This record gives sequence, structure tokens and C-alpha cells, in this order.
Amino acid sequence: LVDLYNTGALSPRQEGQERGRRPNVPLVAVHPKEGTFNLDHPFVVLPSADERQRAAAADFQKFLTESDQQASFARLGFRDHERRASAELLASVGAEPTGGLNYFEPPDPQVVSAMLDGWRTLRKKANILIALDTSGSMEAMVGTRTRFQVAAAAAGKGLALLNTEDRVGLWSFSSETQQRPKSPWREEVPLGGFDQKRINSKIAGLQVAGDTALYATVRAAHRELLDRYDPQRINAIVVLTDGKNEYSKDNDLARLLAEVALDPQRPVKVFCIALDRESDFATLDRIAKASSGKAFDATDPTKIDEAFVKLVSSF
Repeated sequence: LVDLYNTGALSPRQEGQERGRRPNVPLVAVHPKEGTFNLDHPFVVLPSADERQRAAAADFQKFLTESDQQASFARLGFRDHERRASAELLASVGAEPTGGLNYFEPPDPQVVSAMLDGWRTLRKKANILIALDTSGSMEAMVGTRTRFQVAAAAAGKGLALLNTEDRVGLWSFSSETQQRPKSPWREEVPLGGFDQKRINSKIAGLQVAGDTALYATVRAAHRELLDRYDPQRINAIVVLTDGKNEYSKDNDLARLLAEVALDPQRPVKVFCIALDRESDFATLDRIAKASSGKAFDATDPTKIDEAFVKLVSSF
């Protein structure tokens, strides 16, 4: 980054120019005497590669380390494959310490694994209210499964990523139905101690029917979390839906956006996962951004598990 800044790569460019104007005051790189991490892009051949793939990989590695390719990397501010800086890079960022840089060695795989396993217990605990769309459109088929079955399976995997000390609740929503005659949403599992088996069991027993009361449900869920607000936790709503608002009793998006707008003193973030191409992703994105949350596009069924991982990492 120091090289990119000093050479004008981060400055506004005129049409046809590769880089912008160099800054009047350049940056100087600092090299900690204790050592520094090396941003490495390793070349790895997977154990599953056959002989032909290994031969191709060896040929490609040889190509990458030839002088022409290494010179191309150097022009972009990278060191070569032996961690050596070009003269141009040193002129841009400043001279290295006598004797070169001192690098930290990467931790052992066992340590990395332990770090990843420990992340769930180290991050701040959360109050999470999950609102799962059970409208009739969730009966539509995605391959050999319904949208609801795809969402339920993904929710189960997503729950496994949470911390056992999180507090989690589950709502279902559509519109008023025979099973839910008084309200478009229903509390299936109260917000409380995380009971993954209970939540999974409730999801498995849900029935789909009705239209999509998106705005009314998000509004009510937001009020619920404000009433149950815990300043020591992340307070978040997770909405899984395949559609757009179809509930005539509450069609006021502007009022909803104003109500969920982030309050710095009592922040409640809304995260939305769009499950189908018919989802109103643009509106879901507006709702999420108003609360400083995020909307995830899982309209490709193969991406829904990835969306949950990104969602949990946003807490």
C-alpha cells in the first residue's frame, strides 16, 4: 500500500493514464525490529492432483518464477518469490534495515486450527432473532427440494456456527393463516439461551402458507429486540426470505427504514438473506443498510451456506 500510494496508484487518474499524480508528502514504510508478517500468496499443489496435473503445476510454477513474470510483479510493488525487493520498490518505500527484514514464521497448522476453533468463544456474544419466511412461495422447487427445505437445511448449518453462549430466538412469518390467525408472525422459540436442537425441531415442523409480511415482521422484530436489548451483546435480526412485501396492511417502507435506522446508543442491526431471484434484494439491502447491517444474495442455492458464514462473521 505504501508503494501504491507513493507511486500515484491510489490518486485520481486522467483518462488514459495508468496512475495518478504522486503525493506531495510520500509515506515511509516502518519495519518493526521485532519482526513482521509476510503477506504470502503460496503456491500449493493439492494432494489429490494426478501426475498430469502435477506436471502442469510444475510448469506453471516455473513460468511464474521466470524473470519476465517476476519483473511484472515488481512493477506492481511486490517482492519476488525469494522475498527480495526491487530497486524501484526500495526507492518508493524507503531502505530496508541492515541485514534485511525479520519475518515472523507462520504458526503451526495445529495452532491455526485452535485459533479458528476459539474464535466463536472469543467474539462478543449476541442476541439473535431469526425470522424465517414461511409464505406459500417457499413451496416452490429448487432442484429436488422446496425453497423452504433449502432454507431450513442452511439455517441448521448456520446455527452450528453460533456460540453456545449466544441468545437466540426464532420467529416464522408470512401473513395471517389458519395456523396463525391473529398475526403475520409467530414466536416459535422465545429469545433466550441457545437451544440448537429445539430450534431445528421447530423449523422442521413449520408449515408454509400465505403471503409475505416482510415489513410488518421486521418492524415487530426490531421492537422486540429493543425491548430485550442487552448492551453487553450484539443485538441482531436475521431475516431469511424468498420474496418481497405482499402485505397490504403494512406497505410503508419509508416508515420502516426510519424505525430501523441505527441508534448509536442502542444499535440493533438487521441482516437479510435473499433466497430466490424473486426476492426484492434491493429493498432488503436498503433495510439492512439503514440499520448498519448487511444483505446477502443467496439466490443461487449453492451460495446459501456461504452467506451464513459471511453473516456470522459480521457479528
